[in-house]
Amino acid sequence: MNKIYTFIFILFLPFVLQAQKQDSTVVLDEIIVSSKEGQELKKIPASVSIISAERIDKDRIESVRNLSSSIPNLFIPDYGSKYTSAVYIRGVGSRLGNSAIGMYVDNVPYIDKTSFDFDFFDISRIEVLRGPQGTLYGRNSMGGLINIYTLSPWDFQGTKLKLSSGSYGLVQAKLSHYAKLSEKFAFSVGGNYSATGGFFRNTNPDYSGKTCNPASKIFPSFYGKNDITAQSAALRLTLGWIPTEKLSINYVGSMEYSDQNGYAYGKYNLEKGLSDTVNYNDRNSYERRIVNNSLRIEYKTDKYKIASTTGSQFLQDSMFLDQDFSAASMFTLFQGQKLNSVNQEFTVRSNNGEDFLQWIAGVSGFYQNLKTDSKVTFKEDGIKMIEESIKTGGMPFPFDITDENIPVLGDYTTQNYGLAAFAQLTYNSLFIKGLSASAGLRLDYENVALKHFNLSKYSYSVTMPGRVQAGSKSDTIAGNEKKDFTQLLPKFALKYEKDGNMIYVSASKGYKAGGYNLQMFSDLMELKMRNTKPVDINVTNSIYFKPEYSWNYELGGKLSLLDKRINAGITLFLLKINDQQIAEFAPNGQGRMIKNAGESESKGVEADITFYPVNALRIALNWGYTDSRFTKYTERTKTDTVDYSGKHVPFIPTNTLSVAADYTFSFNSSIIDRLSAGVKYSGAGKIYWTEANDIFQKFYSTLDARISVEKGNFSLNVWGRNLTGTKYTTFYFKTFNKHFGQLGKPVHFGIDLNVKF
Repeated sequence: MNKIYTFIFILFLPFVLQAQKQDSTVVLDEIIVSSKEGQELKKIPASVSIISAERIDKDRIESVRNLSSSIPNLFIPDYGSKYTSAVYIRGVGSRLGNSAIGMYVDNVPYIDKTSFDFDFFDISRIEVLRGPQGTLYGRNSMGGLINIYTLSPWDFQGTKLKLSSGSYGLVQAKLSHYAKLSEKFAFSVGGNYSATGGFFRNTNPDYSGKTCNPASKIFPSFYGKNDITAQSAALRLTLGWIPTEKLSINYVGSMEYSDQNGYAYGKYNLEKGLSDTVNYNDRNSYERRIVNNSLRIEYKTDKYKIASTTGSQFLQDSMFLDQDFSAASMFTLFQGQKLNSVNQEFTVRSNNGEDFLQWIAGVSGFYQNLKTDSKVTFKEDGIKMIEESIKTGGMPFPFDITDENIPVLGDYTTQNYGLAAFAQLTYNSLFIKGLSASAGLRLDYENVALKHFNLSKYSYSVTMPGRVQAGSKSDTIAGNEKKDFTQLLPKFALKYEKDGNMIYVSASKGYKAGGYNLQMFSDLMELKMRNTKPVDINVTNSIYFKPEYSWNYELGGKLSLLDKRINAGITLFLLKINDQQIAEFAPNGQGRMIKNAGESESKGVEADITFYPVNALRIALNWGYTDSRFTKYTERTKTDTVDYSGKHVPFIPTNTLSVAADYTFSFNSSIIDRLSAGVKYSGAGKIYWTEANDIFQKFYSTLDARISVEKGNFSLNVWGRNLTGTKYTTFYFKTFNKHFGQLGKPVHFGIDLNVKF
């Protein structure tokens, strides 16, 4: 550890000594205007972080999972597969069901969080808004919003090539071309391919030693041979047309294919607080195809702007799970999804930020059709479990299931549609110069319908005195469910701004839609299978979960000091949540269920500071503190009622922290133009894994570093992550009374070559 810190000190020492000779002019960030607010993002009364294209490249932000280390109070644990996108902001988030954090790509919402985790390439900027954004963005943005914008051919022309290689078999290639054919037409086309070996290895001898992703044994050679356990490929096409000065039309189409082995879940060692080696005996994998289309039409005058945004998404995936994640032959799961969604939004807003009154109004709607096929297969040990349950349930004679496997089939069709109308007004120079007030309201309606059919069948024999009776048992659960929700989502804010500094207070309501938990059906079917007599089940009460609501109260300030060499923001917040949706394993450990836990309260502080001591040196600090606790939550067990009031909400880190420094040294040389180096220290924790708060991950930290060399249109970037070799658990769960978890990624290195021409 000390050797690493010494190396970093020596690395930066000559740059710091040379810093006094550098130009003292600070290169400022570009002015970014909110597509809905109509004013600079840094000036809206909300807690906002903006990540530029330069920072995305230097910090190697390759997907949404890499955002955790750059944004205060944002936590996205890196585990599982691309199917899993658990995003938490300020103590609000979800592992199952609907997302509590919204995501937009090029102004189009990604309705289902199964599509959140895609490979980034040619991203121009990322915006993260913390706190409920329901008034302007609607459902499932009660914790915050992530806006992602791809590079436009209007902003850049040329060809970009990036080649990467690294430990654990990392290979990446990105190629794109941007062209402006005239002042009225521009286009771009690009592609991305990525492949990597796993960071952990499945030690089960029946699994042929294949690696599991994400994470295989440490690679012995930088260019050594390794199995490719995850790969993805993507294409993107952008077309831009400006028929007149007032009218613009932009289309973005993309597709991505990804294939992953998984999952790196090993038994969790309660004494060490870490996961052991992975050891399971059945297939674990995830394969996905996504096609996205978006069309945005804008018409603007000096006074107003009208915009139409149309989006569609097609997603098809298949997932295989050894659902007991052990060497036992309990049961496996296959799940396949086919999703089609469309959305449309019309907005009209003022187009002059200097007006006394700024306003926006709009209507939106969406439709989503999701077909899900599942097959849970009970194997040898799982069948024995069912036999024992039947025998202990009152069967007086020896009972044996004669089938080698028992399939439980599920067929589901979920249809959602929603409509919304919204408006927001902002009064500037209210009573005095610099004082402004904002008020907004949204009416949100959603309908969700589910058609379901489940079937199981097995053969058995009962040995009775003098004879053996053979038979079969067939069970079904079928039906139709329908629910709708209506919400009013208000927002109020008051802001005072002077000389680039501001202070604000705000209150806003958030809303996370309710729905149906499909994975609960395996538990209901198992309940029927292990009972020889008919079982009456209230399906609706078992699978339905209600919407979740929140009110967010916020006091914040943004400062710009020393001729903008210091830019800082600090926010205090209080979140009150009702009917909080909690994910947990079902009573028999076979399915996962979502239930409304009652009430919770999340309060904390977040701060971000960017400091330029000299032009060439950038220092950034991001810190978030969240105290998220249940205020009303009791759970009934078979023998008792447990009160979790006052306990921390699981999966929420109490602290998130990152400190980063970057230095760029310029040369007047025929060999090199610039040399830059950067380090980032990141940490998160304490993270409680259970409602009882008896199992947790202590605060942990990692260290990343990079060195970049630039000459003309070429740059070479050498990077390393988790250089301290920190071992920590990034995910924990319990099933069949056994504890499992996944470790964070170990030390890994790589090199990038970038060319622009």
